[in-house]
Amino acid sequence: MTSSPDDDLARQYPDIRQMRETVGTYELDIRDVEVPLKIRIIRTGDQYFGIANLAVREKGAKDYYRDTGSYPSKEAALHGAVAGFFLHLTPGASIREIKNWGT
Repeated sequence: MTSSPDDDLARQYPDIRQMRETVGTYELDIRDVEVPLKIRIIRTGDQYFGIANLAVREKGAKDYYRDTGSYPSKEAALHGAVAGFFLHLTPGASIREIKNWGT
């Protein structure tokens, strides 16, 4: 088994605490939503995360929601982030754009 570039860099530079790979960014135009929903997929080790630029607060809810789950594939991370958005996008919901959404 060969070592990955991540492992090589971590051995060479021990101050590296974590390395993330940006796998891709998806942009979705959603009906009745002024700002496109952008999902950035990142990989940390063998886990993928879908990070959305928009957070949703259902009518009457206290906080805004974005999916923060980890997934085994980039496809699953994309689906999880989109499903989390639509799960909370109910009538009367408010949307907040996250400025530093990809980090």
